[in-house]
Amino acid sequence: MSKEIYLGVDGGGTKTAFILEKDGKTFLHKEGTIHLSQISRDEFKKRIKNAVEVLTKEAGITNKDIAYTFVSVPGYGQYPEDEAFIDESLKEILGTDNFKVGNDCLNAWAGSLNAKPGINLILGTGSIGFGLDDKGNSLRCGGWGPLISDESSGYYLGLRLINYFTKQSDGRIPKTMLYDLIKEELKIDDDFEIIPMAEGMTRDELAAVSKILGKLLENKDECALELIDKAGYEAALTINTLAKQLDFEGKVLASYSGGVFNLGQALIGKIEQYLDPNIELVKPFADPTQGALILAKKFSKEN
Repeated sequence: MSKEIYLGVDGGGTKTAFILEKDGKTFLHKEGTIHLSQISRDEFKKRIKNAVEVLTKEAGITNKDIAYTFVSVPGYGQYPEDEAFIDESLKEILGTDNFKVGNDCLNAWAGSLNAKPGINLILGTGSIGFGLDDKGNSLRCGGWGPLISDESSGYYLGLRLINYFTKQSDGRIPKTMLYDLIKEELKIDDDFEIIPMAEGMTRDELAAVSKILGKLLENKDECALELIDKAGYEAALTINTLAKQLDFEGKVLASYSGGVFNLGQALIGKIEQYLDPNIELVKPFADPTQGALILAKKFSKEN
C-alpha cells in the first residue's frame, strides 16, 4: 500500500472539515465543531472517529495506511487540561503517533500562505491572528474568546448590530435600514423580544446575525459603515502587532481566512486603510482545510 496518504482536520468554531488525500485524490467529510468548550469529550471522540471511519472506507484504506495527520482544534493551547485528552484520543482513534495537533490558526495560516513566512488573520465565528517570520519565530495575537475579545469576528459583528438595533429602538440614534432588517431577520414584532432572544442565542447564532451586514453596506447604512470601519481597524491592529513583534525582513505578506471575509472589498479595503506601509495584504493561496493537508505533509517530512 502506498504511503502517499495524508489526513488533514480543519476544526472550527462551528464545523470541522476532514480531508484525506490518497495518491493525489482527495476525499472530504464534515462534522460539527470539535471545540471542547462547546461539546463533551465523548462527542469529541465520536466525531473524530466517525469522520476517520467514513473517509478510510471511501478511500479503501485502513488507519494504518495514513502516513501522517494534522489536526487543528479550536482553543488548543489555551486549555491545558484538555490537551492530554486530545492527544490520547487521537492516538487511540488513529492507532499511531504519526500526527500533530495545533490551534486552528495554524492551518489557516498554512492554507493562506502555503506554509511560508507571513501573517494570517482568521475572521470567522471567532477571530485570531498568527504569524511566522523568516527566522522561524511564531506568534499568536487576539483570539481571547467571545466574552472579552474576538474583535471583528462574526460574533463581534452580530452582537454590535443588535446593540445598534437597541439604540435605534429607544431613540438614542436615528433609525436606519438596520432597524427593519434586524426585525425581519430575527422575526421580531415587539422590540423588547430582542432581550430574551439574544440572551438565549448561542455563539454561532449571534455570529449568524452578522450576515445582514453585507446588505446594509450595499445600501450605505450609516451604522454599518461605522461598524465596518471599526472592524477594519481592529483587524489591521492584530496584523500590525504581529508584524512589529516578529522579525520579518522587508515586505510582510499577510493573508486571511474565515466567513467574515465574504464581505469582500468592503472589509478588505478598510483593513488595508489601517495597515502599516510595510505590510501587503494578499489573496489566500488555499483555504484552511487545504492548509491542514499542507501541514500533514510538511510535518510528515520533518518527522
